[in-house]
Amino acid sequence: MFRSKFQTELDGINFDLIELGRVVNSVIQDCVHSLANNDLELSQQVIEIGHETKAQVEKIEERALKAMLMQQPVARDMRFITTALKVVSNMDRISRQAREICHIVSDLHEMDYKFDAELLKTMGEHAIDMVQNCIESFANLDIDLATKVKHQDDIMDNYFKELKLQMIERIKNKEENADSALYFMMIGKYLEKIGDNSEAIANWTSYCKSGKK
Repeated sequence: MFRSKFQTELDGINFDLIELGRVVNSVIQDCVHSLANNDLELSQQVIEIGHETKAQVEKIEERALKAMLMQQPVARDMRFITTALKVVSNMDRISRQAREICHIVSDLHEMDYKFDAELLKTMGEHAIDMVQNCIESFANLDIDLATKVKHQDDIMDNYFKELKLQMIERIKNKEENADSALYFMMIGKYLEKIGDNSEAIANWTSYCKSGKK
């Protein structure tokens, strides 16, 4: 009976994590679309939803710690609880990084600056795909999909390196002023971090499934 109650708590944690993943997935999509379309209203919606994700994160962390105190978890259960605490942290970071991008979109809007960095749009779409894949890999404990996310992060890193070179060249050729180039670099860095956190979720998925990252 006690084991049944403990399993119910683990199932609840898993359900809450998948639900948080759904919200984070929506946040990153709205973030990238607001960036690509210079949509101030949508960027504000992403910023405001932060309160919702924060509450969900705290709920999952509390449930995971409570489950650890209910009984001495066996190795498999301990792996899941550890993974849950790590994954929720990574999801929270993705959400916060998306909101930071939206703050920059708001700043660019106030500057009345037209967004035209095509590589950033490509990075944004790549980030959407990475977040979708890492969340799906965790929900289904899909190791193959988790491995794909790890490879996708290498591509994201290369995109960011290319962005830095592009911005330097555009400043040299006076196609871009230093202020806007800095904003674009900051957006690129946040997208790269979203990729890093997606890869981290993929690594923790592998750990939860097999005990190895």
